[in-house]
Amino acid sequence: MKQHIESIKKTLAGEGIGANVIDQLKELRDWFKANREEPGYVKMIRLAYENIEENNDYTFLYLEEEDGKGNLEYFIDLLADYNNKYNKEELQDIKNLMLGIEPEDEEEDQPEVAE
Repeated sequence: MKQHIESIKKTLAGEGIGANVIDQLKELRDWFKANREEPGYVKMIRLAYENIEENNDYTFLYLEEEDGKGNLEYFIDLLADYNNKYNKEELQDIKNLMLGIEPEDEEEDQPEVAE
């Protein structure tokens, strides 16, 4: 997997987002399918390359201060260490973004305190 991740990062740095990154994401997806029982990550990788195919860019902007390339690099970095509990949390947030699931507003969940 590390070879796939490094290859994608190298392509992003040299060429940016394009057909080569799409092909590499497809290879990474195949690797996850064959070697890990992580269907959620397989789906996320598919959604990522389909998004690029449709938009000629990565438009799932999890990091507001970054462009599509920066967000895709961040996603790839999280996948590189997907077993890390903090990465899992962020990957879940990115998956929700990809699926159009709105994050719950934590303030709404808090009971109101009378003053």
